[in-house]
Amino acid sequence: MALTLGVLCTGCGTVDWFREKREAPSEAAQLVGRADELVREGQPSAARDLYARIVAEAPRDAVHARALHSLARLYVDPSSGLRDYRAAKLAFERLLTGYPRGEWASDARAWQAALVELVAREAELAARQAELTMREAETLRLRSEAAKLGADLQRLKRIELNLERRR
Repeated sequence: MALTLGVLCTGCGTVDWFREKREAPSEAAQLVGRADELVREGQPSAARDLYARIVAEAPRDAVHARALHSLARLYVDPSSGLRDYRAAKLAFERLLTGYPRGEWASDARAWQAALVELVAREAELAARQAELTMREAETLRLRSEAAKLGADLQRLKRIELNLERRR
């Protein structure tokens, strides 16, 4: 009995050793962890570069999906200074295309819907700003013409006065 228990305990230890070896984080997972640390440390540009490297080089698995999700979230985080809604929208699209039923899919769908609306509103705002700029330019041109016409009118009045004096 003691011998059987000893063999079982030794076997359990061996199984645990194999489980620990198998569950050791991959290099990509370690890099994602490092990128997450960089975000927390206030180094979003370095984190973005590391996430992008992982997305480009890592095998297509859960770690790749996590890196893609983190990269997309970094683009929408106002505190990161890397706000780029179009890049975020593309990253979320890539995530949904590659992992439609993955862990991050529902979050990506929500962000995707919000970003579609946001990008449309930004385009609308840009068009309005362009229109305002054109109107301001037209207003300046009209004011300049009005000033020239006023000066011409004054000159005509002086000429008229001079003509009357000569008569």
